[in-house]
Amino acid sequence: MNKKIVLLFLLTLVFSCKKTNEGISIKKVTVNYFENPLGIDDPHPSISWFMVSNERNKKQSAYQIKVASSEKALEDDNNLLWDSGKLNSHQNSQIRYAGSKLNSRQHCYFKIKVWDENDVASEWSDTNFWTMGLLNQTDWKAKWIGFKTDDKNKKDTLHLPPAPYLRKSFSVNKTIQKATLYVTALGVFEIALNGEKIGQDLLTPGWTNYNKRIYYRTYDVSNTINQGENTLGAIIGDGWYAGYVGPKVLSKPRNRELYGSHPALLSQLEIQYEDGTKKIIVSDESWKAKEGPIVYADLLMGTGYNANLELPNWNTSNYDDQNWDNVYIHEGTKGVLQAYPGNSIQIYDEIKPIEITEPTKGTYVFNMGQNFAGHARLQVQGNKNDTIIMRFGERLYDDGKLMTENLRFARATDTYILKGEGVEIWEPKFTYHGFQYVEVTGLKNKPDHNTITGISFGSSIPMESSFTSSDTILNKMFENVIWTQRSNFMEVPTDSPQRDERLGWLGDVQIFSKSALYNANLGAFNKKWFADVRDAQYDFGPYSVFAPQPYPKLEWFSPGWMEAGVMVPYNTYKFYGDTKIVEDHYESMTRFMDYHIEKSKNDKFYPEDSWAEAKPKGGFGDWLSMTDKHLAHDIMASMYYQYALKIMAEMSAAIGNQEKADYYQSTYKTSVAAFIKHYLNENGKFQIDETIYGDGKGYFEGEKGFTGHTQSAYATAIYFDILPEALKIKAGEHLVNLLEENDNLPSSGILGIRQLLPALSKIGRSDLAYKILLKKEYPSWGFQIANGATTIWERWNSYTPEKGFNGEMNAKMNSFNHYAFGAFSQFLFSDMAGINTKDAGFNKIIIRPKLGDKSLTNVHGEYGSINGKIVSSWSINDNTFSLDVEIPVNTTAKVFVPAKKDYTIKESSTPITGKKLKILERDGIYQVLDIGSGSYSFKSEI
Repeated sequence: MNKKIVLLFLLTLVFSCKKTNEGISIKKVTVNYFENPLGIDDPHPSISWFMVSNERNKKQSAYQIKVASSEKALEDDNNLLWDSGKLNSHQNSQIRYAGSKLNSRQHCYFKIKVWDENDVASEWSDTNFWTMGLLNQTDWKAKWIGFKTDDKNKKDTLHLPPAPYLRKSFSVNKTIQKATLYVTALGVFEIALNGEKIGQDLLTPGWTNYNKRIYYRTYDVSNTINQGENTLGAIIGDGWYAGYVGPKVLSKPRNRELYGSHPALLSQLEIQYEDGTKKIIVSDESWKAKEGPIVYADLLMGTGYNANLELPNWNTSNYDDQNWDNVYIHEGTKGVLQAYPGNSIQIYDEIKPIEITEPTKGTYVFNMGQNFAGHARLQVQGNKNDTIIMRFGERLYDDGKLMTENLRFARATDTYILKGEGVEIWEPKFTYHGFQYVEVTGLKNKPDHNTITGISFGSSIPMESSFTSSDTILNKMFENVIWTQRSNFMEVPTDSPQRDERLGWLGDVQIFSKSALYNANLGAFNKKWFADVRDAQYDFGPYSVFAPQPYPKLEWFSPGWMEAGVMVPYNTYKFYGDTKIVEDHYESMTRFMDYHIEKSKNDKFYPEDSWAEAKPKGGFGDWLSMTDKHLAHDIMASMYYQYALKIMAEMSAAIGNQEKADYYQSTYKTSVAAFIKHYLNENGKFQIDETIYGDGKGYFEGEKGFTGHTQSAYATAIYFDILPEALKIKAGEHLVNLLEENDNLPSSGILGIRQLLPALSKIGRSDLAYKILLKKEYPSWGFQIANGATTIWERWNSYTPEKGFNGEMNAKMNSFNHYAFGAFSQFLFSDMAGINTKDAGFNKIIIRPKLGDKSLTNVHGEYGSINGKIVSSWSINDNTFSLDVEIPVNTTAKVFVPAKKDYTIKESSTPITGKKLKILERDGIYQVLDIGSGSYSFKSEI
């Protein structure tokens, strides 16, 4: 009898274990959007995870998080920093640490367990960790150090000093437990320990307003330190701090040293020994310095390197630095030292040339086949002092020569002087270029495909989504968007990577932000940039037109641009459900809204000529539109203001400020009513009093005259959903008529282009949206592809066969790698694939594919949400419609399946009868059903 009881017990135990493992398991864990981050300074970091399961309809019903200061304490369940206990909750993202107060240098190891809808527990997750950085300014014992170098080329009109080389030797004579390096620079740095570069980051520590904040990086160097002698070696460059930054026209005459004259290093290496003692090696007067082979290094101008000046083993202990000079103590900065919160710049690809030409004797042009941001690796063999010059450009003239006039003041030239010792391989430091073509001169031998290798890099944002369709041109358009995003998300979301600009323009990014969020995980990247936006906000409320803002005397703000300070945080919140981002930015956003509300207090909106004080006058408006008359700036200013009110109400409610939410909602309604009464007639047509603008003198593009009747005006009103239904219908009719008059080609500029396709979809004209998107004639996205585009152009007319590179405008403003007009790509996910969220954070997913004019036979979209991968993949074969859907664990989806009215939809070849799946309702051409997590295959007839 006892044997039977024991056997029954064992079977029960085995079954229980099996049941536990067959529930849900934790797949990926992040802290503040990173896996196992080092040196954060958030006292309440946000923990997120997503789960996987082989079963359908799996939900999390509870979770438990345990955090300890060591792996052993976590394993022993002893002296925990935090034990959440079993909390009944569906939440699996943005869970804030709520344990004991965290201290500088603290190590936090944690694990997570979840329970499913049947209260079946998962296994504990793998142990993850984060470490705290230096939380107090008094933790820093290091001093800012520098070494002044002089430009050796006095004939050059540019000031390009050599990069300082700095070193410090120290000894270690005990067993190390842990070694951590905290390091930053005013400028950019590369640091090595015993000859080994620390980290994979480039252009570190990035760009901020150095007078307000500067970020440091944290590296675990425990495995790089030797017993005995060790050496730290650092190179520092001017970077954004002291180098050339932005358009020359904004900072004449010098255009550099906008924050300081000389770069500086701040380094603190902390060694914890096994015996409990500690040693700290800091940057101070004891460091040595010297000029080296980097004879100049500048973000815009390029890098020069003389291999004959190399310092072999300079960053190791096998080097005599007696002839090196002493560093000086740099004045440093009043900016607060903070842990870097974003995605550092890293290499993501290497590219070989697809063609090598020789347009003139001795001048070789390498076609990389792709426009991108980065630099080129040179492999060359020659004589001592041979000089190789590399110039970079996006396009060629018809004669095959490099076109560089659109670079404006940016020299974008790298120079390498050979030492003449066999094959030499070199990559520049502290610069980057935007290019598809590399012109090389100075070669003594004919080059091959190994002479030049493209090294593409950008902020290391995880690109977790994909899109394909039956249209190869559309697929190429999406690829171009991805390359453009990677090229321009370079520490900040820049406008272009090639010319003397590369600024974080707010107008461009607010238009592109939703596309960017579909394409990549931007939680950390955006959080960092929002701090830049706050630092660039003017004291009286408006946001600067770009952030960071390196020009202290420049006061530029513009409607439609400055609303990015509200719209991009809102989009980020909607994608990730991250209320901490809203809270951190809320005071800044309320100051901005107070400015708007005060400015519009008389009329409640903006009638004609309301923005004469904006810089430029009236603001930039619908910049780069193709209309005969410019859309009245005040119409767009009013609608952007109203949309900001609407989303501020939603964000206020999300963080528990209902009083403010009600206030913004009430202000919104009043403003919209006044706006409609003034600007729209009974037929839903936008109308303005053009006489108020006079001859338009002084207004940005005012010489064209102004109108209210444009594609962008109606598309924006529909997209922002500010019109009552009757007027929305009429506005939609005007939009369609304007498109028909323009051969169904877009004329919108960057303030309206994002809205165009989704607006058509909203009024039931996705067929027209498809036609516009898939057009190949000028102006269109397909036209760009037909004319060699591998990234998105700044202008519809950046190039035409008739006018080439747009005449004199090419030298003024013409980029071939500019993401604003790539904002169409949000339509690929939100409408074509039909992936949306009802709530914030894609917990309640909507799958509603728009088939348009049925010109596509298949679409496949994958979005890497914070809850895991969401897939919507459909195809049409004659009258048969197939839809494959993948929904992450702990989420639900409302799926809209196009189907004939009386057709019974099938799922996995089985008719849906209401037993496991149930049709909820009919909505137009769709049959609607709710599903839980898992993979589904639907079929219908259409």
